[in-house]
Amino acid sequence: MLQLIVAGLTVGAQYALVALGLHLILRATRVINFAQGEFTVLGGLLALSLTEAAHLNGWLALVGSTVIGFAIGLIFEFVVLRPATRAGETGVAIATIGAIFVVLYGHALVPEWGSVAKPLPTLVGQVSDTVSFAGTSIQVQSLLVLALLLVALVALFLFTERTYFGKAIRAAADNPLGARLIGIDVRTTRAVSVGLGIALACYGGTIIGPLTLVGGVAGTSIAIKGFVAAIVGGLESPLGCVAGGLIVGVVQKLLEGRFTYELADPIVYCLLLLALLIRPQGLFGRAAAVRD
Repeated sequence: MLQLIVAGLTVGAQYALVALGLHLILRATRVINFAQGEFTVLGGLLALSLTEAAHLNGWLALVGSTVIGFAIGLIFEFVVLRPATRAGETGVAIATIGAIFVVLYGHALVPEWGSVAKPLPTLVGQVSDTVSFAGTSIQVQSLLVLALLLVALVALFLFTERTYFGKAIRAAADNPLGARLIGIDVRTTRAVSVGLGIALACYGGTIIGPLTLVGGVAGTSIAIKGFVAAIVGGLESPLGCVAGGLIVGVVQKLLEGRFTYELADPIVYCLLLLALLIRPQGLFGRAAAVRD
């Protein structure tokens, strides 16, 4: 049981980062980025290239993948999302759906990437390394993933709550007109928000890569589970997005331990319907956050 819970928290860390990225981009653009899962896959592939082609170690590959993800996010906002706003929020949403196929089929054309999932080198030790706790063997990589999730959350909190630019991003997201009146460049804050959201996706795809492989066609499934996590925890709440991701990951692994993989996923998706019916604002969301 403990092994399943730890495994669930591990994959849940990825869902949490996807959900957190969805939250950041939603606040900035008022639109869900449906391509968030594909950017998670892309992040793992970028790290793979940095380790194999550039011969960087795992830690530098993690930093490189995250930084490149941020740059891709800036380009994505400028080239795709910003022009799409002329067609309204619906146009932006459709643009993100189109981005799914561009990224999915695009990385399949890159040499050495292809469409088959590949192993990513570990950050420390070997994948098989374990520690014993309460008579149960727990993978060291799983504990490392949870530690790196905490590092990302602390860094994001310090940036948004303790820096001038982070506060400007929050102000522009909450009240764009008021932000413009006091001299905040709303376009820049939106671009940075999207960049941070996609950087988190790439970060998540890299830290989980040694355990789940990178590449392949799992992006859509990751995006859906990240969205389920955001709804369960509260799409308007960063803490809720993280908690929702961990909850979804644990539920998924417990179900896989009890039932087949084909049955576990549909039950996880049903959490989305239950959350919308019972508590649409999410576990950590405020009732006032629910919109018509």
